Amino acid sequence: MVLPTGNKPGRPDDQNRLWRLSAMGFTLTTEVVAGALLGWGADWAFGFERTWVVVGAVAGVLVGMTGFIRSALAENRRIDQERRGR
Repeated sequence: MVLPTGNKPGRPDDQNRLWRLSAMGFTLTTEVVAGALLGWGADWAFGFERTWVVVGAVAGVLVGMTGFIRSALAENRRIDQERRGR
């Protein structure tokens, strides 16, 4: 496997970057699932039919994407600072 930087993933800094990126994706997924599960619980508790599942999933996507974008921007800034320091 070759990374977008052209390096093979054997170096520790490349492996750390891959772990951070995978953590960002996992966080996005869990936030969407958590929103849908909370919506399902609200539907079950109040007797609605799929109303809050959709609301919870949409809220999960919004929260997840906001966190994902913030994390991606922070990672990009960190990489830029690292490259400038070299």
